[in-house]
Amino acid sequence: MAEFKYRQLFSYYQQLISNGELLPGDKLPSVRALSKRHDVSISTATKVLLELEKVTLIHAKPKSGYFVNGESKFKAHSYGSDVIYKRDLHALPLAQSVQYSFNDESILPLSCTGPSTVLDNEALLNKLHRKVLTQRPYRLKQDNFEAGLPDLRSTLAQHLSCNDFSYASENILITHGRSDALSLAMISLGLLQKRVAIEAPCSFFINANMAQLQIDTVAIPMQANYADEIALLDKVYQAEPFSAYVFNPNFNDPTGRLLHDQDKKALVAWAQERDVVLIEYDRGELYFSGMRPKSIMHFLTPRDKTPAISIGDFSDTISFSFSLGYMVCHQCIELCLFTKHITVEKPDMASQMMLNEMIRSLEYRKLLTRLRKVMWQQYTETLFILRPLVGYVDIPKISGGPCLWLKLPHSKSSEILFKRLIKHNVAIAPGKMFLTNAEFDNYFRITFALPWQPRMVQGLNTLVQETLRFLES
Repeated sequence: MAEFKYRQLFSYYQQLISNGELLPGDKLPSVRALSKRHDVSISTATKVLLELEKVTLIHAKPKSGYFVNGESKFKAHSYGSDVIYKRDLHALPLAQSVQYSFNDESILPLSCTGPSTVLDNEALLNKLHRKVLTQRPYRLKQDNFEAGLPDLRSTLAQHLSCNDFSYASENILITHGRSDALSLAMISLGLLQKRVAIEAPCSFFINANMAQLQIDTVAIPMQANYADEIALLDKVYQAEPFSAYVFNPNFNDPTGRLLHDQDKKALVAWAQERDVVLIEYDRGELYFSGMRPKSIMHFLTPRDKTPAISIGDFSDTISFSFSLGYMVCHQCIELCLFTKHITVEKPDMASQMMLNEMIRSLEYRKLLTRLRKVMWQQYTETLFILRPLVGYVDIPKISGGPCLWLKLPHSKSSEILFKRLIKHNVAIAPGKMFLTNAEFDNYFRITFALPWQPRMVQGLNTLVQETLRFLES
């Protein structure tokens, strides 16, 4: 409730400044006055003023208070690198057009999935960085720690373990992030010159990495019934054998489904029987409806000889700029460690020490609790805004993850809707960018896990209005 009051109050004062009701030089109420006037706590009132200052709407004068800046234009959040030159998104291939929309500050990237941006963790990261500097992380040492800082691997193993399964730290490698881990997996297991199956739709980073590595891929369209999906997987394997299968077991697909334990067991059994490597991108940390879903690693035993790898990273939960990830290896740790040793530089020691301290001190657990709570709130608020689409567009219920898949009538293409919305500076992720045939052409994906600023609400309302117009056309 405090978070909701904070957002309301922040938006209220942002609107007063944008509308000119508060002019440059005007003084805002003090923290105590703000708290009393709006019936909120001192901490909430303080947070509102600090956030207004952070987006340069106001500034503080020592012993005087907060004053409206001369430039009263609201500065929106940047979701990536500044665009060096403007691109004509209509002239680009669909996947590139969507990708460039992530980093164009004039566009609201509902196409992006960057949940870590809903929290501002800068103060925590700065505090941890100052602390690890006292431990001299950059001093010259003979220890190589090719697999990663031993303390971090041990701490991460404990974090990932649950009541009925324990991870072994010696099976964990620390990487620069998810892309680094995926590339290492492909090279280590000799998959660059082989055919690889990919769950479709899948995370965009997986498709992009496979394309850059020039790997021969075959898409396996998701099915509403997972038994049908495994049957399809086997049918494709029989027709054109592949060596590995890359998938997201703990990420909502277009039907809103996450894989249940029995589904994961069935997939592991099939892969071991067919000698197919499983490579999982595990985003279970973003689950907000109970216990964290299990990785496929829980369902593998020492008797299972075919390799498997689970990939995770912390850009989703901590910060886009925090480039650390990990890979959990089954029956392939030596191969992956050797490849890591000769192909990539080690992640910097300070970041590893920061992450270790964050998990050990339970700061990471607290951060995840806040993140999941905010994601749940924004999910429910997004559903409220999308209400006019109910009955025209299928909107599945979800239990976690930062995005929603919406299904248009079969006769409607989400690629065309994407082009219409870009004209209004709103980007979605059309289903066709994940699977080139028409299987998911009437699906599109949007995120609800971006900073909940006025432009987010406005963009979602624009999405609703333009979608209704599109359906009537």
